[in-house]
Amino acid sequence: MSACVSRWFAFVLVFASAVRIQAAEIDLTLAVVVAPAKRSIQEQKAVDLLVDEVQQRTRIRWQVAETMPAGNVPAVVVGHASSLPAIERKIPRPVVSRAEGFGIFVEKDPHPVIFVIGNDARGMLFGVGRLLRELHMSRDKVTIPDILEIATAPKYPLRGHQLGYRPKTNSYDGWSLPMWEQYIRDLVVFGTNAIELIPPRSDDDADSPHF
Repeated sequence: MSACVSRWFAFVLVFASAVRIQAAEIDLTLAVVVAPAKRSIQEQKAVDLLVDEVQQRTRIRWQVAETMPAGNVPAVVVGHASSLPAIERKIPRPVVSRAEGFGIFVEKDPHPVIFVIGNDARGMLFGVGRLLRELHMSRDKVTIPDILEIATAPKYPLRGHQLGYRPKTNSYDGWSLPMWEQYIRDLVVFGTNAIELIPPRSDDDADSPHF
């Protein structure tokens, strides 16, 4: 190994160690999800998605409240910009003001608060999806990096998948309703905002018993 490569390798190790030291974790195991009392159906679905998916992966079911918890209990605030005054909290950073935009911000003092703020109801949903991807979840434990800061909006307005609900695929037509819901939830977590069931005008039969 050349001296140049050796020095580069040593630099990478030192840099990686520094990053690990700086990226401390906030323990959210006992966190409370805080959402405004007046929630639309779409906003409630975003809250349900967060609580359900965390429980599936950790066995922990976060409680949902309409006000901030007392003491040093961590909070995960989920809502959109216009709803935060209802829980008397200010957004620490601006949210991208485009369709389906959202922001995820961490406040450590005086106690940990994770903000998941959508520019609209769909932004709130996709913000929850991104949070689920950023959480570190294991059996009976949930943590998150204490330096997390995201403000973004989708580049494309249509981000869809075709699902073949027909005999030809020999898969989706054999799924139960819970399996379908979980698959659609997984698509949402990664930013999908449209689903098309392939119509019978394709290279398949003209009709399908599932339709």
